[in-house]
Amino acid sequence: MNIIDAIRLIRKHLVLLIATPVILASMVAYLTKNPTLVYSSETTLYTGIASGSSIEMDKAFSFYANNTAFDNLINIIKSRETQQEVAIRMLAQHLMLQKYDPRYISSSSFNDLRRITPKYVQSLVVNSSSHKGKSEAAKAQPVGDQSSGKPESQKIENPDNTEAFSFSKLDTTAKAVSTLPATIDREDYEQTVKNLQNYMASSDTNFVYRLLYFDDPHYSVKALSTVNAQRIGSSDLIKLKFDSDDPGICQQTLAFLTEACIKNYKFTKENRSDAVVKYFEFQLKQSAAKLKIGEDKLLKFNEDNNIINYYEQSKAVANVKENLDNQYNDKRIKLAGTKAAIERIESKLGNQKNVQLKSSSIVGKRDRLSAINSKIATAEIMGNANPVNEEQLIKLKIEAETIKDEIRKSVNELYGFSNSTEGLPISNLLIEWINNVIVYEDTKAGIEVLKDRINEFQKQYSIYAPAGANLKRIEREISVSEQEFLEILHGLNLAKLKVQDAELSSTIKATDPPFYPLSPNPTKRKFLIIVAGMVGFIIVLTSILVLEYFDDTLRNAEKAAKILHLKPIGIFPKIFLKVGSLNFSLVTNRLLELIILQIDLLTNKTEETNKPRTILFFSSLNNEGNTVSAGNIAWKIKQQGKKVLYLNYLADSMQPKENNQSGDPDSEGDTASSSRIPSRKPFRFVRRILGYPDNRVDHSSPFLLNPEANLESGEYSGYHINPGYFSAQEYTDLIENNQLATRSKPDFVLIELPPILYNSYPTHLVALADLAIIVCRANRVWSAADQKALNILMKITTQEPVFLLNGVEIEVIESVLGDLPKKRSWLRKTIKSIVRFQFNSKQEF
Repeated sequence: MNIIDAIRLIRKHLVLLIATPVILASMVAYLTKNPTLVYSSETTLYTGIASGSSIEMDKAFSFYANNTAFDNLINIIKSRETQQEVAIRMLAQHLMLQKYDPRYISSSSFNDLRRITPKYVQSLVVNSSSHKGKSEAAKAQPVGDQSSGKPESQKIENPDNTEAFSFSKLDTTAKAVSTLPATIDREDYEQTVKNLQNYMASSDTNFVYRLLYFDDPHYSVKALSTVNAQRIGSSDLIKLKFDSDDPGICQQTLAFLTEACIKNYKFTKENRSDAVVKYFEFQLKQSAAKLKIGEDKLLKFNEDNNIINYYEQSKAVANVKENLDNQYNDKRIKLAGTKAAIERIESKLGNQKNVQLKSSSIVGKRDRLSAINSKIATAEIMGNANPVNEEQLIKLKIEAETIKDEIRKSVNELYGFSNSTEGLPISNLLIEWINNVIVYEDTKAGIEVLKDRINEFQKQYSIYAPAGANLKRIEREISVSEQEFLEILHGLNLAKLKVQDAELSSTIKATDPPFYPLSPNPTKRKFLIIVAGMVGFIIVLTSILVLEYFDDTLRNAEKAAKILHLKPIGIFPKIFLKVGSLNFSLVTNRLLELIILQIDLLTNKTEETNKPRTILFFSSLNNEGNTVSAGNIAWKIKQQGKKVLYLNYLADSMQPKENNQSGDPDSEGDTASSSRIPSRKPFRFVRRILGYPDNRVDHSSPFLLNPEANLESGEYSGYHINPGYFSAQEYTDLIENNQLATRSKPDFVLIELPPILYNSYPTHLVALADLAIIVCRANRVWSAADQKALNILMKITTQEPVFLLNGVEIEVIESVLGDLPKKRSWLRKTIKSIVRFQFNSKQEF
């Protein structure tokens, strides 16, 4: 299909293409003459998720985390729990109104709610007048009695004035939109909301539940789910938009939704952090108890072992023990040396020594001096461990010095008597001996005391040695518990920091509060009317194109040639009653001339020129227009000055059978006489309304007359289908079998065969024919049975048959003759030239 064909197709159905959209648009305009007005309101929430402040200094930006946070917030806004809370709160607000207030609900919506609400639901509304009296009485009370009713002197002040820090307390912004009128008390409202929630949760068949989960236009979850929540670009802002038929409900829905989503989002986000804080607090208590047990164990151990500072005490004990060991070793060395010196002097004194030693005075004094030195050494070594009275120590030292002086005096007295055995003065040896003896006794006494002191420190050392291991184990347990306590405390601090950060990040604010819509949204009525018209046009146009594309009729010569696999010999138009300005007679005659020219070319004989040309006309079905086509061709051949003979088969009534020219049941052929004109049926009203052309056939047209009306008796004859018919080999056999009278020898013999799908035919006659022409209606569908019958006949013919397409539309003729001779407006000519891109086709050379 080219552009010209498409334009012709559209022009053919132009009225239908215009009428259908107009009718649909008119119907939509009528049905939407009273549209439902819709009001819209918007609000903008600032979340601070992406660029808000954070108390976590090293908090990094995460694109996916931010998107997840925004998705969480939007899902909370669209959650059923949030929508249910909004619906109940708005229902409670409207039920508590004494009369409608356009700021909250319109008159019609208020009356509808009052009408459908049962009395038992109205009883759930709390509106206590006593509450107002109590509040007024409370205002009249003194300041000291407002808190608890007790005298101000009996109040117990809280000494701890500290309070927990919260970022929410820093938010001093006031509410932009009030969700409660001044006539509704907040406490009564909250109690009403609680009553409605409890009543709704009691069953799934009560009024409130059905109101929320059925198709109520204002309070149902389905209606609230139409709230559009979306993030504005990549910012921290979320825009909420809601449409409703009530401007007050539209604004209040967004106001309640803003409060509910802020509360739910804050609770959801902070609740997770609170759980972590509670976990760390519990673990911190456990760790603190474990640490306290270890510390108490260490305290008990120190008390049992008299330990103040184990490491300092153990170090001091070790130092003292080492000093005692050094002193003990030094005194042993000194004692051994002194003893050796005494023995050497005594060996030098000889017998004189024995005399002096036997002196009771000196010996007694020496013993006394030894005992006193022992006491003095003990007192000095013990120090603070075994304190001695300072005066007694001084007396002992004085007494020791006195005894020493007495011994020296006694020895000096003896010194004058004798000398030593070596001739040394005895006085010198005795002095040296006395000094050594004194030193010896002092050292000996000191060694005894040091032994006792070392034994005491050995016992103390045996206590401190295992105590160190036990103390180390206790301290290790305490260290582990302390590290665990510190780690848990650190985690608790981080969790509390996270709580504060979550509180800071969950602080959502309505930067652009919902506004009260003063005017409704523009309706889509015009758009729907336009869409209805466009849809109607597209549906009709699509249907026409689809029907045209799937049209299996033969229609034109090109399409018929592809279906029949034969070459066309020509076309014959459908004879309409009204053809307008078209010179139909000229067109039809020209088509017949072209057909005869094709016949002449296909049947041109070089030999036996005197033999007539036999042409067979046949069809597969009745009413294909064989007789009309063959009769017009015979008539046209006669007009060209050639002799013609047309043989047509006779029906059982012995009358020539006239085939329908177009196959239209409304235009059956005349079987009685050429002078009889069938009655014309009226033009259908529907076709006239839709602008389609008149498709009635002009039975009075000279091209639809029976062949006998245009041919003489010797040029047209009928033959019977008898046994001689099937054995006929030439047209003369048909003439002889039917005893027909003919004139001179014809130039063309046209023989019409009965329909080959329902009748047999003489094979020899078909085989010897010069040309076989199958006549087909343009408005018929070629079936497989038709093709099989044609294939059988093609096996018999010596020359391939050709087809003649009968009853074609006027537009198809242009493919053969070009532009038809008829009057056209300049606009139509211009459009046709533009479509064909023929802008200079009329220029002369």
